[in-house]
Amino acid sequence: MFNQHRFPHQEYGPKLPSDNRAKILQAAFEVLSRQGYENASIKDIAEEAGVAQGLVHYYFKSKQQLVIAVLFDVCQKMDVYTAEGEAGAAAAFENFKVLLRTRPDAHTLYIQLIGVGLHDKEIGAGIRENIRSERDKVEQLARQVLAEREADPTPARAIAGAVWAGVLGIMVQKMVDPEFNADEAIDALAAMSLSAVYSTNQGA
Repeated sequence: MFNQHRFPHQEYGPKLPSDNRAKILQAAFEVLSRQGYENASIKDIAEEAGVAQGLVHYYFKSKQQLVIAVLFDVCQKMDVYTAEGEAGAAAAFENFKVLLRTRPDAHTLYIQLIGVGLHDKEIGAGIRENIRSERDKVEQLARQVLAEREADPTPARAIAGAVWAGVLGIMVQKMVDPEFNADEAIDALAAMSLSAVYSTNQGA
């Protein structure tokens, strides 16, 4: 189900031959992660990718368009949703633990771009679209869990909002505090979110 989701990053710029597009997006990710949004330039990204600067400009009309494409590309590669229902929810939390340990560069860039988006309307629109997309996936899982338990699906959206807020908060804490126990926090978030669904079922 989740692997069929059409990611909005496909709308940012015309399609490239797959090898060139992948090369530019990977180079952009590496430069942005290393230098930060403000210090990264199209020239730097073109040099990293080994392509002409004009090629990057042709396919991505602005730095913002390229950054948003990178954002959605990274999220697609880091998709934690591998199954449906309660089993899928449990697996997603476990996959998130792994990603926090193995891809700190991606999470740091994500949080940085949220900050940039507060002042840059184009980046902000991309971040908003991405967060809504990711939150929608959580809502789908919540609805599946509620359906498995024959419970009212109405709370699914609110549960998704709370879970995604928790995910972002864990990302931030892990980024700024090396001693923060992210695994423990994720386990607590999983327990609270699933028990919240269970309580709804019990009261039905």
